[in-house]
Amino acid sequence: MPTCFRREHLQVNTDIRVAKITESIMASSVKITVNGQEYEVDPATPPSTRLVDFLHEKNLSGTHVTCYQGGCGACTVVASFVDPDTGAKNTHSINSCLAPLLGCNGWEITTVEGLGNRYDGYHVIQERLAEFSGTQCGYCSPGMVMNMYGLTQSSNTWTASQVEQHLDGNLCRCTGYRPILDAFKSITVEDIEDSHLARCPKTGQACRGHCDKKENAKVPVSDKKATPTLLQTKDSAWHQPASLQDLYNILAGLEEGTTYRFVCGDTAQAVYYSGSYDVYIYTRHIPELSRVAQAEDGVYFGANVSISRVMQELDTVSSGRAGYAYAKELVKNWHRVASTSVRNLGSWAGNLGLKLSHKEFPSDIFINLLGAGAVVTTALPTGSTSTHTLEELLALDLQKERRVILEMRLPPMSDEVVFRVFKVMGRWTNTHAFVNAAMAFRVDKANAHTVVGKPLVAYGGINPTFVRASATEAALEGKSLEDEGVLQAAMQALADEIKPDNLPQDPAPEYRISVAQTLLYKMVLGIVGSAASSTVISGATDLERPESSGQQEYDQNTETWPLGQPIPKLEARMQCAGEAEYVNTMAPVSEELFGMFVTSTQANARIASVDPSAALAMPDVVAFVGVEDIKGVNNIMAFAWPLPQKLFAEDRVSYYGQPIGLIVTKNRGAAYGAREAVKVTYDDIQPPVLTIEDALQKPPIKGPPFAQGDVQAGFASSTHVFEGAMSRDGQYHFHMESQSCLVVPTDIGLDVYASTQWASETQRAIGQVLGIPDNTINVTVKRLGGAFGAKIDQCNIVATAAAVAAQKVRKPVRVALDLDANMTIIGWREPYFCTYKVGVDDSGVLQAVQATLTSDAGNVAVDTSSPDAVYCMTSCYNCPNWEVTPQVVLTNTSCNTWCRTPGTVEGVVFMENILEHVAQGMGMDPLELRRKNLMPDGGTRPLNQGMIRLRSLIAGKEAKWLADNLTVPRNLISDMITQILTSANVEERKQIVANYNQTNLWKKRGLSVMPLLWPYAVAMTMPFNAMVSVNARDGTVVVSHGGSEMGQGINTKVAQCAAYELGVPLDTVAVRPSNTHANANSEVTGGCHGSDVASYNVTQACKKLRARLDAFIEENGLVDNSWPEVVLAAFNKGVDICERYVNGWDEVKSYPVFAVACTEVELDVLTGQFLVLRTDILEDAGKSMSPLVDVGQVEGAYVMGQGLFTVEKPLYDHDTGRRITDGTWYYTPPAALDIPADFRVSLLHNAPNPVGVQSSKVTGEPPLCLAFSVVMALRQAVASARGDAGVTGWFQMDTPLTVDTLQRLCLVDSSRLTIK
Repeated sequence: MPTCFRREHLQVNTDIRVAKITESIMASSVKITVNGQEYEVDPATPPSTRLVDFLHEKNLSGTHVTCYQGGCGACTVVASFVDPDTGAKNTHSINSCLAPLLGCNGWEITTVEGLGNRYDGYHVIQERLAEFSGTQCGYCSPGMVMNMYGLTQSSNTWTASQVEQHLDGNLCRCTGYRPILDAFKSITVEDIEDSHLARCPKTGQACRGHCDKKENAKVPVSDKKATPTLLQTKDSAWHQPASLQDLYNILAGLEEGTTYRFVCGDTAQAVYYSGSYDVYIYTRHIPELSRVAQAEDGVYFGANVSISRVMQELDTVSSGRAGYAYAKELVKNWHRVASTSVRNLGSWAGNLGLKLSHKEFPSDIFINLLGAGAVVTTALPTGSTSTHTLEELLALDLQKERRVILEMRLPPMSDEVVFRVFKVMGRWTNTHAFVNAAMAFRVDKANAHTVVGKPLVAYGGINPTFVRASATEAALEGKSLEDEGVLQAAMQALADEIKPDNLPQDPAPEYRISVAQTLLYKMVLGIVGSAASSTVISGATDLERPESSGQQEYDQNTETWPLGQPIPKLEARMQCAGEAEYVNTMAPVSEELFGMFVTSTQANARIASVDPSAALAMPDVVAFVGVEDIKGVNNIMAFAWPLPQKLFAEDRVSYYGQPIGLIVTKNRGAAYGAREAVKVTYDDIQPPVLTIEDALQKPPIKGPPFAQGDVQAGFASSTHVFEGAMSRDGQYHFHMESQSCLVVPTDIGLDVYASTQWASETQRAIGQVLGIPDNTINVTVKRLGGAFGAKIDQCNIVATAAAVAAQKVRKPVRVALDLDANMTIIGWREPYFCTYKVGVDDSGVLQAVQATLTSDAGNVAVDTSSPDAVYCMTSCYNCPNWEVTPQVVLTNTSCNTWCRTPGTVEGVVFMENILEHVAQGMGMDPLELRRKNLMPDGGTRPLNQGMIRLRSLIAGKEAKWLADNLTVPRNLISDMITQILTSANVEERKQIVANYNQTNLWKKRGLSVMPLLWPYAVAMTMPFNAMVSVNARDGTVVVSHGGSEMGQGINTKVAQCAAYELGVPLDTVAVRPSNTHANANSEVTGGCHGSDVASYNVTQACKKLRARLDAFIEENGLVDNSWPEVVLAAFNKGVDICERYVNGWDEVKSYPVFAVACTEVELDVLTGQFLVLRTDILEDAGKSMSPLVDVGQVEGAYVMGQGLFTVEKPLYDHDTGRRITDGTWYYTPPAALDIPADFRVSLLHNAPNPVGVQSSKVTGEPPLCLAFSVVMALRQAVASARGDAGVTGWFQMDTPLTVDTLQRLCLVDSSRLTIK
């Protein structure tokens, strides 16, 4: 690294006449190397084309895409490119959905296919992730693998904490992250060496991960001097200047009115889609802009230097150069800026440029650099340069002046200056700031911590124009920070001068004012230190998350292996290698077309007209499909539903984003423009109804109540009665594979490849909408990239639309929703509102529970769960008198639908909330109250007869008689509570928490224990058609079942059942995709039924087949023959070596699932941010059929529940009804560093289920309910904070408990922000 960044580097000879743009060399192609193979890219490729699009075009489908925003990590690849300044090759993980393809010229890209595969062997990272059960649906797995691979290629060594931090941008909805973290932390440098097993295209030998050192060495800059190039695309020009002079020439040559844009990493597209420009200027090849250097007056960074590279340099100088200790603050905070892969691609200057063009952007980089005193150099097209502070830069119009950012200088800072930066955000990583801040105070510590000179106090996230809190700075200048009056004056000045805007996507202005004050308070406490009271000093620090850890315990049950053997999923390795095929990643078929929905831009209006003529005149547009093209019935709900749900809106639209039609094009790119060209006009536009509160202005739809005993008599006998309410908002399923379907017309009908949880219903829906027989439709389901209920029936919006289009154009049509369309068109988990009244006696024993559960069904009530929820409120508790009434309201939102444990989670958590209320009102320990009210052995649980009858009708048989209740012979909860009290050391930890809360005003902890009875209810008839076939030649076994593999391990469990029952090795059993011929009329894979019932049917089929073969063995004296010999002999004698089985009436039994969770949290009262420190879960899984699968289900469900109750909040524009949370920018499910830092899961020891399939119990849904223990623990923390504020008593806690909600509940007031 040069020791001085000499000013000459930025000088140009201004006497030289400016060259014209056309002097750039017209490029004939762009070259990119992928997995060792060089490709040429058409230079006319549109600049908007992303690297991931090119990879898919080349059938490298292992690189998945979900969000196109760099927010999920599914698209992660590893890129190597030469630094134009040093000649060194840099290798990093990047988001291929953000990287512009034209900017990848000369790059070497490694995708998951380049690491390992089933032919050459798998890479150690792929193997390890599979072995640790770190893959479930598998859609995120290739991105996870490439993220870790990027770390191993960019670093010579790594720590466990670095592994965790590196995964900051990769989302997984299935696993709960713990096994992924454990898998990657187990990988060492030695593991990586010689682990590459894919064939090198250069040598034909096993790849070693890098070429010879001489090929990887630095190339002298003079030997690789680039030349300026120009790519002329259809509508724009793409310039690649090779020097600053080239850049100035291009800028000077732009004609007046030309729109232009600088491109480096282009990560800004993750936040703001900028549209099309006349000219793109790709700056990455300019050596001066990639320079990093040190000089006496500071550290210099060229404009192209990535944020990751800046962090690396700052980390070095923070400990190795005087005056730069403050840089540690920047590095620490920037680890929470975007994600590692985004920071690897994006430059610091690009981030500032985004702030300059979008003043509302809450840039952490901008605020932090402003606080650090950074100076930025810019240049005009003439080459003349200027320097600016960050505030001065913000006032410039760079675009208008054609001014370009060249470099930044970070100056040293005196040790007398205290510098801190802050970021308050919704989750731990990879999300934008609600409020951020930078503060720098020169302090005379010896003089009562007096502020010397003018301090710096800067904020982001307030409004587009507010940066410096100048009145606050004046209030502090020259004042002692130990003076309470000074602090309160500063707080008042701050409250007076900041005026937050009030937008629906942001936390309330009151919260942002309060947090601005509390961040200043943190700064002051950090400065005065021991001069502050010991009870408040904890407010100075931010929360520190410890390194993640976990424990898993389960019985081995070796006597039944392979059944019960802890093995990874059968598909684990192929999923981790990107070899697993999904509908979204299937190779295009001949003449395939693409369909994209045209959706409404009003939420409650009449459609006046739909005019697709402009779209149909565009190139590559084939057809517009509308309601008039439906030859059958405009209803996607095929069987036994009382209400229709329309495929396309007819007269009125009922929500923003409702499908009106489908534009069909030759490629996806053409569809975007064509969609916008379809003109839809509206009249009779009415205000949208978006909340339960608004909808209740009209009478709701009431259902029959669950009634038991006499609640009025119960209240009469109660000595204490409590009333209250609680709301719980909706949740997006966040399946990583979007809703997708490919429909291929054939000579005998339609072949449908659908991402559906219910193939038979998809078949019926298509037949109904198209008006054709079901036997002409064959639906095949190989696997789903996640579902969680969203693909039960709402997937048929996509499937039927694709089918109507294919019927009209007579060609294959694929419809695959982008994330924003998926989040807008398809419904979410229903929001709920519960009002309740509960009566208890003096000892806290329940006497009566009366409640009303109101669910928001969306625009049509076809998938409402409130009738189920009322039967689940009893959970594991006993009360003689119940009256729980379900009701439904309609809103102008998408049709809300089933989502993991629908109805059950609502009933369970509302009851837990009631018990929390009673415990507080009675002054009792919440766990002791629960234990007093546990259901006794032999108790009963109510059965939801309506749902069972409905499911039976769907299966074609009426349930004429049903029991009212389900008897629970033994309630295991009491013993399980006792067990977890010991294993989780609950009593001792409760005392530690109490002591902590007593001695800390601004940090609080809570610890809760939550029991659960989850009612697994199976309809009398719930068929899952299973077929087991044995191949005569070698005895291998093929299983096909009626369920959908979506990550829950259904294929693994049925294979283990088959191997066990047939007595064959597991590796001789294969599971084939489900389809509506071999597995006709099968039920929905949901509610945990899929794995359970499919395993039952496969077990029964294998038992029958084995009995037949055993009889043949006995009759023919083949006891000593091998399995293949027996099979062949039987086949030759005409014995049927295949078997089909479908469960009959009431074959698969219902039963309760018991579980207990203990959770501890830590809350920063001043900001509302929190950590889940530890969670212990003990679940009754019976005798597990597949322990690793079951543990994974427990962890994944719990973390999904944690998201439901804390960070995942839907947001709407209340004027238009548009769902604002339509991507990863505003919607933030838990990431890897949000899960419990210490995550322990145990499956109950020696607890076989006498009525369960293979003595097991289901596991996929119950643990989601246990995540309410986070809410219960946070309630304790918040209650302690409220007590410090002088407020006691019950308070309503609606969920999700976002950081702003938590801080508001804590009653933080600036008058309490004191030093003593």
